[in-house]
Amino acid sequence: MATETGNITYSVDDLVVDVKRIISGKGTGGMALQAIGTNLRRLVMEGGDLTTQGVEVEHPGALPSRTLYDDAERQFRISVTRFAPEQPTPVHSHYRWGAECVISGEERFTVWERVDDSGHGRAKLEVVSDENVKRGDIQVWYDPPKNIHRQWAHGDEPVCLVIILGGDGGREHLFDLEAGTYVDAPPRPAKG
Repeated sequence: MATETGNITYSVDDLVVDVKRIISGKGTGGMALQAIGTNLRRLVMEGGDLTTQGVEVEHPGALPSRTLYDDAERQFRISVTRFAPEQPTPVHSHYRWGAECVISGEERFTVWERVDDSGHGRAKLEVVSDENVKRGDIQVWYDPPKNIHRQWAHGDEPVCLVIILGGDGGREHLFDLEAGTYVDAPPRPAKG
C-alpha cells in the first residue's frame, strides 16, 4: 500500500485519465459517480501522501487545501481539504456533482433533499442520510437538486479528504435550516 511504503502505484494523473474516461462513457449519473468514487479510494490507498502533492490554495478565508488538478476545460477539479473538528460547513449545494474519499480522521456527512416548491429564497429540506465516514469511505452528490449537504470533522481530530468537484467546484446556495431559507453562495475566489 502506497501510504505505508511511500510508493505511488496510482497517481493523480492516473485518476484524471480514468475520470475523463468514465465521464466520456457514462456521464455523471449514479453509476459513473460510484466508479469515480472507487478510483478516488484507489488514489487514497495507492497515491502516496496526497497532503504534500499539488499546489497549496492561498485564498483568504478558504479551507486549508491543496489543488491536485484543475481541468483546463472546467470538467472537474481535484483537491485535498481539511475540516476542523466540530466546525461544520454551512448547509450548501454545488452547481455540479462531486465525490470525496476520506484520507484520515472521521467525517460527519449529512445530505438533505428539497421537499418543497416554495419559490426563490425559501426551501424546506429533509435529511436523506447522516453518516460518519472514515478512511477509504466514499460520499457522492449529484447535479442539482440532489446535492444539498454539510460536512465536518467528527471527534477531536481534523478530517482530511480528497474531493473531486464537477465544473469549477463552486457552491450554488447556502441554506438556513431554522429559517427555511437559502441565498446564493458567494462566487468562488478568483485564482491569484
